[in-house]
Amino acid sequence: MANRVRGEVPFKADDEDYVLVLDFNALCDLEADFPGIMDGSFELKSPTAIRKVFHTGLAKHHPELSVLSAGELISAVGIPMAGQLVAAAFKASFPEAATGSKARPPKP
Repeated sequence: MANRVRGEVPFKADDEDYVLVLDFNALCDLEADFPGIMDGSFELKSPTAIRKVFHTGLAKHHPELSVLSAGELISAVGIPMAGQLVAAAFKASFPEAATGSKARPPKP
């Protein structure tokens, strides 16, 4: 089951449950191909880029899926929905700080 607090985005394709998550490790894996990933200054303009991000987002919970399998899942849910899932995963990766929270500074 997906944990939305941890930025996991659940979806269903071909009657199977999947979880897309772009956690810190996934972002590190994508950084070489998308240098502006941390500041939001990149765009997914090609099908290859969308498939790469989708596959990377699936890797944590579905390591058995190949890049081609990720592409088949994109086809199953549809390109617009795949884009929405990726956008939701990116948004979940960078949760807004809780308003009024008093986080302790790190110890020296």
